[in-house]
Amino acid sequence: MAKIHNGFVNKQLSNTLKETDLNNFDLATTRIYKGVKPMWKQLGFQSDDSDNPNNNTYWQNVIPDSFDYFNLSGVYKNQVDVDEDIGVSTGAKTPRQSYFEVVIDEEDNQVWDDNYYYPVLPKLDKYGVFKHDVNVTGSYGLDTAPIANVNEVDQKLILDIDFTTQTTDNLLDKTDFNVIDYNQDFQLSLDDDLRLHIDTLLLPAGPERDKSEQAF
Repeated sequence: MAKIHNGFVNKQLSNTLKETDLNNFDLATTRIYKGVKPMWKQLGFQSDDSDNPNNNTYWQNVIPDSFDYFNLSGVYKNQVDVDEDIGVSTGAKTPRQSYFEVVIDEEDNQVWDDNYYYPVLPKLDKYGVFKHDVNVTGSYGLDTAPIANVNEVDQKLILDIDFTTQTTDNLLDKTDFNVIDYNQDFQLSLDDDLRLHIDTLLLPAGPERDKSEQAF
């Protein structure tokens, strides 16, 4: 069996996740395939164009968290100034003072700044309402994509763990190729005969069901 870890930790990577929320989560590999299953297939896209970072439709070309609707072309703020004699000459704002109004150009293509592509949204009308329903099927891959399909059928699957069980002692491989043995961290000591002894009480645990506690 190939060695997957040499037991040494790269200290340069210490505290890499210190400033993130990834400090308390469960990580599990649920599937293993023969060969490589590219990300565009995992996400249910129609071609490998979505795997090319140079293409606008690259699957990771998603707006940053700091973006909002004002990062769409054709959506901007317009300042309404105060007239020295009569105050603000338009609108019904009381008291009359300068303010910003939101302007939405319905004729604009309304694309994201900096060539970001996702999420793909319908155009906004002048009232800020989507003109059409959000298309979550054609724009983001198929809803039957392997990443979201718990009952995927693929001849190249060699490990597919079923996490619908009540405890970790009952974890199963749906391909029937493997027997799952759940291991926990435990403490060892030497008994009176200098043999290794497990000091930790090992109990089966229930798989995490709360989506807010998942690692994705």
